[in-house]
Amino acid sequence: MPHPRAPSQATRRVASRCVPVLASLLLLGCRASDGLPNVMYLGMEVNPDEKIDANLRTDTRQRLGQLEDGYRQLHPNTRFQVSLYPEKQLAWVIQHRNRAGLGPDLLLLNGDTAVRLLKAGVIAPYPQTGVDLNQFGPQVLNRLRTPSGDLAGLPFLVQTQLACFNRRRLPAAPATLEQLLDTSAKGYPVGLTMEAYNLFWTVGSLGAVDAIDTAAAGRQPSGAQQQAIERWLTWLQNANSQQRVTFYASQSSAEAEFQAGRLDWFPCRSASIPRLRKALGDGLGVAPLPRGEGGDPSPINKLRVLALGTNTSHSSRERALAFSRFSVNPLSQRSLTLDSQVVLPANRFVGVPVSSSAVLSAMVTSAQQGHQTNTLAELMHSNDPRMAEIQTLLTTLVFGEMQPTTAGQSLVAILRNRP
Repeated sequence: MPHPRAPSQATRRVASRCVPVLASLLLLGCRASDGLPNVMYLGMEVNPDEKIDANLRTDTRQRLGQLEDGYRQLHPNTRFQVSLYPEKQLAWVIQHRNRAGLGPDLLLLNGDTAVRLLKAGVIAPYPQTGVDLNQFGPQVLNRLRTPSGDLAGLPFLVQTQLACFNRRRLPAAPATLEQLLDTSAKGYPVGLTMEAYNLFWTVGSLGAVDAIDTAAAGRQPSGAQQQAIERWLTWLQNANSQQRVTFYASQSSAEAEFQAGRLDWFPCRSASIPRLRKALGDGLGVAPLPRGEGGDPSPINKLRVLALGTNTSHSSRERALAFSRFSVNPLSQRSLTLDSQVVLPANRFVGVPVSSSAVLSAMVTSAQQGHQTNTLAELMHSNDPRMAEIQTLLTTLVFGEMQPTTAGQSLVAILRNRP
């Protein structure tokens, strides 16, 4: 058997030079690992009335940019990768990415979505230690708890429902439902949406919130409460009979008509203000929604929360927790509110300077009025199967194919049939 060839002198020289270099690189790698960028993967839910395009991506980066910059002052090696997911596809996409080992570390979701995903095991419970939960109102936290008591996410921001109007045509927004119909009678086109979630603000104005809450909790409303529901439904049907009032199938349809100049007033979401301002400029007016004979309007405002992914390393989980705690401190919350003027702080101890901005003032009013819908938000989320049934019923009513009395009885039956 031939003997193996001994290394040549040239080979020995190359090897003698490479071994120390390789050892140095390995040692350098071990020492430099702490200086390498740590990437945090953030998944963000996009509402149905928002379109994922270059404008939305730019707006998202601008809103989160200053928050990220502030966090990097404490953790300079952190980098963020943000992905946008449509609301209807969110659960499937996250589950698919989790199976592939590519799930996000942190998610920015609507509160009811977070609860639904936690029940389905798509996200992880948010630990209720290590963060000051007293920063948030008890009712807000109750909206985020599952029946077992787990917390679906950390309250982050509030997106409110408002009245948007064209100031070039309409000098001031109507303050009451009566003024709203008078405005339409004077020739100013008014838009409403058939989506129950976006139409519910009228329930408070007609004094039927308690009645709806009673039915949604599975109980039969009293006679007076049933009459309040019928008054609300009667107003909706009468509103549709007005020549200049139009009910649209979706929020996005009404928004498109407003941007095109074919509507002078419609209920909008604060998140849509940047888009509307690009279309109308200084002509965009923002105000609280109209109150009515039954009291203040009852908008269902969107609570945005920070939730934890399930497919993440220990170090990534710690970074996600640190970033979420940083995001809800008073300084971060105030900065986000003032810089964007499209969201409000979830931290209840952060003051909003309402005198400095008509938009902020309207948003704070909406947030206060929205407290009366907290009970309903706990009982029904936006993806509750009853929502689709209610929308079908309201459409049938509004277009005159059902009387308010019959519709009221059917509505109560739907609400009491808890899934």
